[in-house]
Amino acid sequence: MITPSLTFVVLGALRNEVTVFEQARQLPGYLDDTFLHLSLGPAPPVFQKSLHDLVLDGLAVDVALLVGGTLLGVAIGLATGVASGARRRSGTDRALAMGSALALSAPVYLFGFIVLTLFAPQSGYLIQIPFVSWYGGYVPFGEDPLGWLQALWVPWLVLATPLAAMCHRMTRATMAEALDEDFIRTARAKGMTEKRVVRRHALRAALPPVLGLASVNMALMVTNVVLIEPAFRLPGFFRQADIGQFRGEQSHVPSLDVVQALVLEAALLISVTMLIADLLRARIDPRAGART
Repeated sequence: MITPSLTFVVLGALRNEVTVFEQARQLPGYLDDTFLHLSLGPAPPVFQKSLHDLVLDGLAVDVALLVGGTLLGVAIGLATGVASGARRRSGTDRALAMGSALALSAPVYLFGFIVLTLFAPQSGYLIQIPFVSWYGGYVPFGEDPLGWLQALWVPWLVLATPLAAMCHRMTRATMAEALDEDFIRTARAKGMTEKRVVRRHALRAALPPVLGLASVNMALMVTNVVLIEPAFRLPGFFRQADIGQFRGEQSHVPSLDVVQALVLEAALLISVTMLIADLLRARIDPRAGART
């Protein structure tokens, strides 16, 4: 509630050319309409529907992108981090370290541009791979589950790339520490195989920090969703963040109602996903729950 309120006051004051205090007087009415009556205001005339309906229409795609990209990023980061942590200073470790550095330094839309330009079925200049996601290829899950998966798996991978790189580094560092702990030596002394030691003990120690890292990067993931949706022409509401189409009827500034709806959905998704990640972290490591 705090983030949409601040946005309403600050942007409204700039748009209406009034002081912040004068705009703040309208805040109770905005909060009443938004949170009690679920009214987000009128959409630009080009859409011919309310902002409430626009948000609901695109929410499924937004959630699918955010959840799929996050889960894939954490899974890839854990898998590669475990491989690096168990084989420190090996060729595999160095190669994965270089790959994570590349993933962190390159913007996500660059990977999407490469896929669409070189490999997509409708636009690939190098080779057109049949099951690769392509621009405008989205179909709802209820109509064609396989087509839905085809439309989303590359955006998921693109979204997962920076998070996977961060989780890889965190997992690798945590694994390196855990494998030198006394409880790991005890497990090895009992005759456990190295794979079982890594899977049952070292990986369990690495999970809470990785989940905490994923939690604090939810804002980054939502930002990347905003960038990916128009790149692949996915019909989520964040695709409407192209504020050039949201012109007031008598003004050349973005529609405040549209910006407010975008901020509200982003804040809601970030809060819910952070809460879920923190609850999972507390479930795995009760000490983390006690500290928070």
